[in-house]
Amino acid sequence: MTFKRETRIARILHHGANPDKGTNPDKHRSMAKEHAKEALKAHRDAVEDAVRRVFVPHLRRAGGRRFWATWRGTLRRLRPLGAVSLGNRIRVLSDGDEVFERMWRAIASAERRIVMETYTLQPDEVGGRMLRELSEAAQRGVEVDLVFDAFGSSDLPDRRVEELRASGVRAMAYNPILRWPWSGRLSRLVRNHRKILVVDEDTAFCGGMNISADYAGKRFGNGRFRDTHLLIRGPSAGDLAEITRHLLEQDQRKKSAVRMPLLAEISEGSLVQILESNIGRHRRAIQRALRWTIRGSQERCYLTSPYFVPPLLLVRIMTRAARRGVDVRVLTTGRCDVPIVHAASQHMYGRLLREGVRIYEMTERTLHSKTVTIDGVYASVGSFNLDRWSHRRNLEVTAGVLDRRMASELEEHFQEDLESSREVRLEEWNKRTLMERVGQALAYQLMRL
Repeated sequence: MTFKRETRIARILHHGANPDKGTNPDKHRSMAKEHAKEALKAHRDAVEDAVRRVFVPHLRRAGGRRFWATWRGTLRRLRPLGAVSLGNRIRVLSDGDEVFERMWRAIASAERRIVMETYTLQPDEVGGRMLRELSEAAQRGVEVDLVFDAFGSSDLPDRRVEELRASGVRAMAYNPILRWPWSGRLSRLVRNHRKILVVDEDTAFCGGMNISADYAGKRFGNGRFRDTHLLIRGPSAGDLAEITRHLLEQDQRKKSAVRMPLLAEISEGSLVQILESNIGRHRRAIQRALRWTIRGSQERCYLTSPYFVPPLLLVRIMTRAARRGVDVRVLTTGRCDVPIVHAASQHMYGRLLREGVRIYEMTERTLHSKTVTIDGVYASVGSFNLDRWSHRRNLEVTAGVLDRRMASELEEHFQEDLESSREVRLEEWNKRTLMERVGQALAYQLMRL
């Protein structure tokens, strides 16, 4: 990016954040709005410049002319779906002990602000340590916001929440179950399934791990779940914090200034797009990104989802990809913690298997990862399951990454996971008993409600 454009963005940000005293308020608001639009446009232009300069050659090396031309079109469709930034350093984490140790270390080193969202916060050894770390951070003057789902964290005693608040943590239970019928706009079925931790808006964690000993390894927990999380250092951490900020403002019925893109975001590095699904804000970015990337795939699609009851549109997109020769594989769980979901998944298998989609069930551990890799160049990790709850109800977040190194690493993890899984064959699926067929069909219909 040219120095002239950097200077232009800096000038816009400076004047937008520091208005002259005595300016007409209405005029200033109008000018600030125009400045924000211009700054965001300049930021998008800079990202597009970087994509052309850095990632088009990257895609050319990955395949032929048709390969990179198709991916360039896919990237153009993805761009409006969520905040995009460069200059990110990403680490894939699959060891629960390492994830929690890094989280606690980041919280202990926080200087300004901590933002955290989780579906499950258990009052066990791992959850208790997390609560202590957050309390200690608040007591030393760090601004701490915690959002936990009221249903997923129903085991968390009110007493522990009040202790948190007394220490200075702003703790909020999302969508309480016990409330007056007229006191909430959301259905009780809408849950906050996101897993986000952002420290000082430059370090972030997101993925599938809840705050519980079930997600830790043998050192801090019981190693029950096989899961995947991301550690992100860079401007995308601020984009994740922005998602939580919108949720907090919605709860507090307040408005705040538009977050301006930082100059640090205009730099080379891993390209990350933060995608969300939020029924309250009419956001379906994760679903659209999933559809566009599978439609544009040319070689392989590896999808990991413990709860696998995809909507029919996604099933059609997957089968069409398989028919045109793409290697489409799905890894799901064979030891599901929600048996009705596993039964509903098995009802869906036949349609996919007949079209050439390969399906595997992990048997040695309970799978909880939610990952996607496409053509060895694009990857995503987050909280989003390939089921109707994530598609239609839950608040979800995913980090989509254009990075061959990360995609290759996740593909290696996928292949390793297949070694502890069994492949489901069409012949085996056709041999189900009448009782199994009826039970699975009933479970599928219940999951569609």
